Amino acid sequence: MKITTETIKILRNQTQAGILSCKKALEKTSGNIEEAVLLLKKEGIIKATKNSSDKVAAEGLTNVAICGNKAILFELNTETDFVAKNKIFLNLYNKITELLLTSDELFSTVADFLKLRIKKQNVQNIILETAAVLKEKIVLSRLQVVTKNTQESFGFYKHQGGKISSLVVLSKDCPEVAMDLPIHIVGFNPKFISKDQADPQFIAKEKKFFLSKTLEEKTQQKSLSSNIIEKIVEQRLNKFLEEICLLEQPLYNNQDQTVSAYLDTYQIKIIAFYRFEVGKRF
Repeated sequence: MKITTETIKILRNQTQAGILSCKKALEKTSGNIEEAVLLLKKEGIIKATKNSSDKVAAEGLTNVAICGNKAILFELNTETDFVAKNKIFLNLYNKITELLLTSDELFSTVADFLKLRIKKQNVQNIILETAAVLKEKIVLSRLQVVTKNTQESFGFYKHQGGKISSLVVLSKDCPEVAMDLPIHIVGFNPKFISKDQADPQFIAKEKKFFLSKTLEEKTQQKSLSSNIIEKIVEQRLNKFLEEICLLEQPLYNNQDQTVSAYLDTYQIKIIAFYRFEVGKRF
């Protein structure tokens, strides 16, 4: 069957593949456009998988979205900021958002979500097809599905179109706190809600660091006793924890008031919070 320019054009519009690739696919499928589309997708997935192993995807976007008592956060990465702004990438970003929100499954891992089948293909193949079109590695690096009860409420904020996303679960509905806290979390990047909720292993590691630093200073100040060293270490550790624990931090728009004091005025508590920043991990 003769392959016409019009047929190639139709296939290109459907797949975004190159002219030569479209022509070869049509020749292999005797001009059948539907079969050619499937062939190009298959070849594109194989190529995308082979070429992505040694590439780093450090750019991209995060997202946070809410539907009733369910909220989702995720990070979708690509190699360049240019592709992260591309319409095709953004379509994938929106599709993942929709799938996470509408699925009845509460995915605990990225691997589980990637296995989710949409019609005749899974999410992993949808991502690989997009990667093949854009010619860049695309990775869903992390996700979080959060649920609340009917008495609790969500607050969320997306900074710079998705460079940073935050979510907070509150003990009751309060629009002011639901607006303020996510903004604060984006700006101040807390690690824990409070000191007593801080990870013991994290505290032990930081205490070891401050002890090492203080002992190093002791060589220059020989008069320091072991009791004084212990007090210095505790003071430094407490100051550090105040900086990274949400309740201890000064409120972003009122430095004279801590987050804890701010919450007391509304008689509300933080159940949980989440913060996703592109390319950053805790």
